[in-house]
Amino acid sequence: MPSSSPQQVRKYLLILIAAVVALDAVVLGVYYGLHIADRPVRTQQTFVAVWVVLTLFVVTSIMKKLRQARIRR
Repeated sequence: MPSSSPQQVRKYLLILIAAVVALDAVVLGVYYGLHIADRPVRTQQTFVAVWVVLTLFVVTSIMKKLRQARIRR
């Protein structure tokens, strides 16, 4: 197996953090831009559910790469 350096693991970790921060920034901008707080509770719940699913998708996809990089070490 090819060896992985700690720099590659650190790179994926930083990508994970940056991706979650960027996603949260975009979603919060949409939340305040569309005035979700003023909408019905069902709309707020749907918005939060979509946000959670998007975050889960981002985290799991990057964690898969991070785990593979750690296994190669």
